[in-house]
Amino acid sequence: MTTTDEALAAIETAVTEVSGVTDLYRSRPLVASAVQAVRSIATNAGPLRIVVDDEGVLRVVIGTDGFRPAPEVARAVHDVALATAAAHGLALSRVDVRVARVG
Repeated sequence: MTTTDEALAAIETAVTEVSGVTDLYRSRPLVASAVQAVRSIATNAGPLRIVVDDEGVLRVVIGTDGFRPAPEVARAVHDVALATAAAHGLALSRVDVRVARVG
């Protein structure tokens, strides 16, 4: 089984490969993301832009290209995030995808 940080990194990579996603933004700060940022500094890894809160909710904030409809892109991101999390043994209660920018 992979660690949570490894699973989140894999989800982040998968999300950026979804057709229509142009940007991935940092999710709102939570205690978990602060801890994650400290870990990334200590390990020289880049900070992750997605977070999982204490209730198992994955938060993803994307920008879209404006060509593919934003709701369609958000649904694809949701599906990819869930599938990738499951493949890495990360149990999620929910995936929240927010579109911060269209086109």
